[in-house]
Amino acid sequence: MLKQICIASALALAAGTASASPEFAELWGAKATALASDSAPLLDTARQGRMPVLDDDYVIEVERFAFNATRLGAWTRQAGVPSTIGCRFLSLGEEAENQLEALEGARSARASADALDGLLTLFADARTLSAAAAWSARHAGDQPVTLSQPAPCPEQALRIDRVAVR
Repeated sequence: MLKQICIASALALAAGTASASPEFAELWGAKATALASDSAPLLDTARQGRMPVLDDDYVIEVERFAFNATRLGAWTRQAGVPSTIGCRFLSLGEEAENQLEALEGARSARASADALDGLLTLFADARTLSAAAAWSARHAGDQPVTLSQPAPCPEQALRIDRVAVR
């Protein structure tokens, strides 16, 4: 399984932002909806005072979600989408990694519930962001052209280490 994930990760890295598009942003938003649905029963279990059982598929899908947020963040610069949207993609990718790490490392049902609450909030934000990015990319020609470089995002370490290692 590790070999398959490494190969998939390498292919995704090689694809870079070439396959990112308004449609991909919308698919990412749909994935956020699916992950929220997958997360809700885990949160219910944690709120009942029991530790939720995380299966590998769930963990991999959240990691892939975070990785694709990074891809979309890079794509926004090429698509004429406002830099704040691109920075938000990067921020959500990092936050997904952080919440997943907290969930995997949780030692109590309460800690699991906190991490899952964070993920559910993040998935809700992702749905809104994906729609905004897709709309903005499709209407980029309607905005005045500027010759300046987009403002850089605040410094954040991009975390693809979990995707590449698994």
